[in-house]
Amino acid sequence: VSHRKASASNRKASASDHKASASDHKASASGTGPQGRPDAAGDVDYIIYTDGSCLRNPAGPGGYAVLLLDAAGNLLRELSGGEPSTTNNRMELMAGITALEAVEPGCRVALYTDSQYMQNGFVKYWLRNWKRNGWKTATGNPVSNQDLWQRLDALVLSHQVQFHWVKGHANQEYNERCDELAKTAAKSQPR
Repeated sequence: VSHRKASASNRKASASDHKASASDHKASASGTGPQGRPDAAGDVDYIIYTDGSCLRNPAGPGGYAVLLLDAAGNLLRELSGGEPSTTNNRMELMAGITALEAVEPGCRVALYTDSQYMQNGFVKYWLRNWKRNGWKTATGNPVSNQDLWQRLDALVLSHQVQFHWVKGHANQEYNERCDELAKTAAKSQPR
């Protein structure tokens, strides 16, 4: 498979033309190798790190960030954004959405996150169960952040995504950079 790298412009990255199904949602408990670099993520087109931040959770200014790397671990792009009044979980989901919107459908992606909320939505099948229950939790309550879960679900299904959890604030280079970008984006929001 040939890999076309994304440029610093807004052009989307592209790769193979495979379609993902729910069975393609994979996870790994490990996230990094020596010196906090990505471990062998397998046969992927892109390695992506995401993070979200909220300065006063809930209803405070928030930010999200994405690092997009090629399969060899070379940084291609840094993306970030924010909202003036949000929650940490919403910013974590926005980071995942922004990440997968940055690459064309069909890409094989290793997505590293310190958000168990986002990862568990897929690897513990919370999302599948919520949809089956009419967007209700196991206790019958409406699912929080349904709008973002629906967007993220559609993006995950259009890619081949392997979810990897990385411990936050543990000196992992890419996770720390995402945290810095997300906090900067949150601080830049109007109050």
